[in-house]
Amino acid sequence: LTDSLLTLAGNRDESSNGRLPRGSAAVTYTRAGIRFLATVTLAVAALLASSVASAEPPSSPTYTESFRPQYHFTPAKNWMNDPNGLVYYQGEYHLFFQYNPEAATWGNISWGHAVSTDLVNWRELPLAIPATATEMAWSGSVVVDDRNTSGFGAPGRPAMVAVFTSYHRTSGDQTQSLAYSTDAGRTWTRYAGNPVLDDADNDFRDPKVFWYAPLRRWVAVLVLSHQRKVAFYTSTNLKAWRHESDFGPANAIGGVWEVPDLFSLPVPGSTQRKWVLVVNLNPGAVAGGSGGQYFVGDFDGRRFSADRVIDPTPPPGKVLADFEAADYQGWTTSGTAFGTGPSSGELPDQKQIHGYRGSRLANSFTGGDAAVGTLTSPEFRISTSHINLLVGGGSTSRQALAPAAPETTVNLVVDGQVVESTTGTGSEGLDWVSWNVSRLRGRTARIQAVDSSTARGGHVLLDHVMLANRAARSVRERSNWLDYGKDYYAAVSFENVPDGKRYMIAWMSNWQYAGVTPTTPWRSAQSLVREVRLRRHGNTFRLTQQPVPALRTLRSGPAWTRQNVEIPSGTTHLPGPTGSAVEIDATFDVGSGKQFGLKVRTGPGQETVIGYDEARGELFVDRRRSGQNDFSPLFSGVQRAPLQAPRGRVRLQIYVDWSSVEVFANGGRVAITDQIFPDPTSDGIAVFSTGGRTTLRSLDIWQLNPIWKPNS
Repeated sequence: LTDSLLTLAGNRDESSNGRLPRGSAAVTYTRAGIRFLATVTLAVAALLASSVASAEPPSSPTYTESFRPQYHFTPAKNWMNDPNGLVYYQGEYHLFFQYNPEAATWGNISWGHAVSTDLVNWRELPLAIPATATEMAWSGSVVVDDRNTSGFGAPGRPAMVAVFTSYHRTSGDQTQSLAYSTDAGRTWTRYAGNPVLDDADNDFRDPKVFWYAPLRRWVAVLVLSHQRKVAFYTSTNLKAWRHESDFGPANAIGGVWEVPDLFSLPVPGSTQRKWVLVVNLNPGAVAGGSGGQYFVGDFDGRRFSADRVIDPTPPPGKVLADFEAADYQGWTTSGTAFGTGPSSGELPDQKQIHGYRGSRLANSFTGGDAAVGTLTSPEFRISTSHINLLVGGGSTSRQALAPAAPETTVNLVVDGQVVESTTGTGSEGLDWVSWNVSRLRGRTARIQAVDSSTARGGHVLLDHVMLANRAARSVRERSNWLDYGKDYYAAVSFENVPDGKRYMIAWMSNWQYAGVTPTTPWRSAQSLVREVRLRRHGNTFRLTQQPVPALRTLRSGPAWTRQNVEIPSGTTHLPGPTGSAVEIDATFDVGSGKQFGLKVRTGPGQETVIGYDEARGELFVDRRRSGQNDFSPLFSGVQRAPLQAPRGRVRLQIYVDWSSVEVFANGGRVAITDQIFPDPTSDGIAVFSTGGRTTLRSLDIWQLNPIWKPNS
């Protein structure tokens, strides 16, 4: 029963933005199923509220509870997920958010509300748009109707208008509704004429609305979630809407599309502007589970066209195994995990599988995650430069120094030695992996899938093994990602900002485990607010992201600094600074070290490693020993992002809080955001280099003051 409840509340591979937890049997999306799950959700929330939290929440939160972020926004208590309605009005930035006013688990979703004058110090306000007996208030946006097109305002007193998705509890319908405020967002009235927009597709939600001046129209950007499409609508009054066009499916489509955003940014060194379409998806993100991709292109008020859409079809080659037969066609098994032949999709009690080709795949979930075993190919000769294969499932890597340790891997074996190894990303989605085997051309090899893990999520998915002369492109390579970490989802931007800049914030969690993170009396935080800008990347454009400058006001004093320090091979603990809430700015020169970087929140048996892998050209965050991680098998792992080191130099800006790290590399060209749950006493900081020496060109460390004030 406990596992089933945790699956429903915290391990949502196919959730509708987590708003509707789906259990292992919920692999279809009928309205009857939605009604059933909506009823179950409240019972699950109540049970988990009593079982996950070990004590009654304090009546007045202290903001010093274990793992309480000190400079990231959290509600005083209870559940929070997506940021909503981000808008600037009358000197305040408004942050609305998906909120359960009754418990620290998902359910009874309403709009919470907080305001800030600087995007750093937040003040929580009373509930803005509550759920009712018949509907929940799901994600949406807020506009300032300066022209009073809706008629909700008055001369000199424009209304703030919320456009949001109503989830109807009985029918399961998702329709778009309005609410308005004429007192700077303090009180809200639902429009009597709701709903203002509907679609035949029930998974139709998350409106982002803005004013498009050239056409003098409002534009609404919504998702047809399971179709992996973005729909564009226009209106003159926010009440009557006209469908203009659709975009998608494109690039990352391994999960449902959710929470879109659309905005324009100036092109550096030009008078030109480009449009950025953000699409969040779950599962199927770059690090597994939830995440956000974006497209750069053009928008004419009615239609968006992307500059770069990549065909996911792999390059041609010789298929070694497609697993379309009823048996394994010469592949041999040991143990029971892989059964007697390929599976036709998911097995009993398994979540919905996606990303495989044809109708079957190799699947080690036979008998559930407790089963173990191997699947080994016949010998074959490597005759091409690459081996491409679709891999999914667990993310437990092979430990070369601990061969008996559990793993969920697919390995290339030559002369009895593993020469290449890969894993899934902790989800039921398969994605392309490519091994460059040019050095092994002409050698005889086998491919072996190994499932020796009995933990939840411990299984292997394998399909379509090919010999080819070009690499297949993974979802990481096919898409532009806002963040390469596990915990940056439902990212959206603020409207009506006076200086014309574009600020973005995201929910700092992942639907794989959001419902079971070890916090009380609240659950979930928002990321730091980031300014996003365009930069040129060859013939295309990419985003850069930097935390807002106002964060510097939290520095408690001068920085602890070091310059031009040679780091020997190994780990060097810094003699001075410690801290659980710190800002670090470090620049390294690439030397003989194969990997280098920093370790934060260090203590007995605990560390979060933030580094650069020179050989792979990757930034990484390793949270496998970051603290508590036993609440979900999908939490522990290493997140990686592609990163070049121009002129042999890497700059890392790191923001460490009581339960998170946010890393921005080389001026925000890539970012990794991860939650961590270390002991309070694990507050050390170290530098490291492996395989040689590295030069630490500069290092600045600041202690950061909390944003929480008395009576926050």
